[in-house]
Amino acid sequence: MEGIRAKLVIEEPPQCDVAAVSRDCGPVASVSRSAVPDEDGRVHDEFTVREGDCPDTLGDATAIFQDDRRTIYRLARSHGQGCACECIEREGCTVRDVQVVDGTLFVTVLAADLDGIRAIVSTLRESRDGVQVGTLVRAPPESESGPLWVTDPGELTARQREVLETAHEMGYFEYPRNATAEAVATELDVATPTFTEHLAAAQRNLLEGFLDGSNNQSDTTIQSSHGQ
Repeated sequence: MEGIRAKLVIEEPPQCDVAAVSRDCGPVASVSRSAVPDEDGRVHDEFTVREGDCPDTLGDATAIFQDDRRTIYRLARSHGQGCACECIEREGCTVRDVQVVDGTLFVTVLAADLDGIRAIVSTLRESRDGVQVGTLVRAPPESESGPLWVTDPGELTARQREVLETAHEMGYFEYPRNATAEAVATELDVATPTFTEHLAAAQRNLLEGFLDGSNNQSDTTIQSSHGQ
C-alpha cells in the first residue's frame, strides 16, 4: 500500500490550547485527544512535559500523573473549536504524532496521496500564516525498498535545495530539533538571517507547488531517501 507521510510545522496555531500552555513549560510530547464529548460538551487533551519541576496546574491544564521523569496533564476544551488537528482530520487524513515546543506544533500526518496534503496545507493557511512542510515522504511500492522522497527540483533554485537538504540532514525539522538555525547556517557558511531567508523561500516555493496541484505522477521527481 502506498501513501504520504508529512511532517508539518505550524507556528503559533490559533484555537490550540495545548500550544498556548506550552509557552509556560518545556517541550510537550505524547499529545492525545478524546473524540467523544463529555456531558458538558467538552473533549480532553492529555500531554506530557518531561523537563523541570512542573506545577500542579499549567494554564487551564491540570496534572493527573507525576513522577521524577515526567508530568502528564489533562486539558478540557470545546469540541469542534477548529484546532489544527481537527482541521487535518476533517480532510480525511490521520494525525499520527503531535509535539509542541514554545507554541509551535510539529505534526506528523498520514494521507492517501499528495492531494490530501495539498488540501490540509490549503485549509491551514486560510487562518495560519506559519505553516511549513518539514518532510514529505511517499511510502514505497511493494517492488521498492525504503521510503521515497517526493520533490520537484523545478520548484527550487540550487541554493534553496542545498539549504533544505542540509537543514533536513542536520535534524533541523526533527522534534526536538537536533540543530539550531545558527548551526545549519555555520555548516552552509552563511549568516543565520541568510539561511532563514533561503529556507523560507524554498518552503514557500514547495508549498505553492503543492497548493497549485500542477504536479502529477508523470512530472514529479522521486528520489531515494538515501540520496538526501
